[in-house]
Amino acid sequence: MNFHEYIVRRHKLVLDGPMGTELHHRGINIELPLWSAAAIQTHPQTICEIHTDYIKAGADIITTNTFRTDSRTFRKAGLSAADARRATLHAVDLARKAIARYSTVKKIWLAGSMSPLEDCYRPDLAPPYDIALAEHREKAGWLADGGVDFILIETMNSITEAEAAAQAALETGLPVAVSFILSDKDKLFNSEKVSDALNRMTKMGVQILSINCCHHSIITGFLRDYFDKISLPLMVYPNAGYYDPRRGWQTDPAFTPQIFSAIAKSWFEAGVQIVGGCCETGPDYIRHIRKEKSGEGTPD
Repeated sequence: MNFHEYIVRRHKLVLDGPMGTELHHRGINIELPLWSAAAIQTHPQTICEIHTDYIKAGADIITTNTFRTDSRTFRKAGLSAADARRATLHAVDLARKAIARYSTVKKIWLAGSMSPLEDCYRPDLAPPYDIALAEHREKAGWLADGGVDFILIETMNSITEAEAAAQAALETGLPVAVSFILSDKDKLFNSEKVSDALNRMTKMGVQILSINCCHHSIITGFLRDYFDKISLPLMVYPNAGYYDPRRGWQTDPAFTPQIFSAIAKSWFEAGVQIVGGCCETGPDYIRHIRKEKSGEGTPD
């Protein structure tokens, strides 16, 4: 049974949390342009430990540390497409090794992460469709070669690039999830309507729709206004903080793991099938989601 066949049976799953901000909290450099990708070479064991911590916390889905392993980003760092490919395959292997340790205990799915080719908060920098398609094809092919269960296209800020990435991912034959970042409950970061984005992805044949990397209140508002209009399985994973251009990512002290677990419970009850965490969450947030989903109550 592949991931799409599993998810259409209405199973509810827990996604893992972030890699980038979690590496930062563990003292690892995540400066741009490589962001978390730099750690694939410098701190592979830490990456494996983070994957393992998410599995121990109860995640059903582990995401590869490949958010920034595309050729474009590696060229900005003075590296090559061959370096990007090696990093992608290495990152997939690190996640697979972490999963293998628990393969006799439970089924854990592996999501291959793809991202916007430029800054997630700067849709104006996105390349034209044809260029984006070629570059996303390269990355999607590497993830498929590595053996991921499905491709997770994350933090998309425009319909055009989402179309290019989705087309590239669909060509691999793997199940595809597309996740958008919203500026408010109705709009992408380039002010396009979220309803138009979701309709376009549905018509293209992606298997899962998603919202990520925004405040939980935006996601709750989105679900209130749009959930009944969505025909595909839905995934959401919010931030637990915000990005300050001068200080980097900052945690929101009001959005505790305990608060998140209650919100996640309401999302599951509303019909969302997959809930996880994005920037500034971590294993403890995922642990609380798992406890709440499993009906064990919120841990102390």
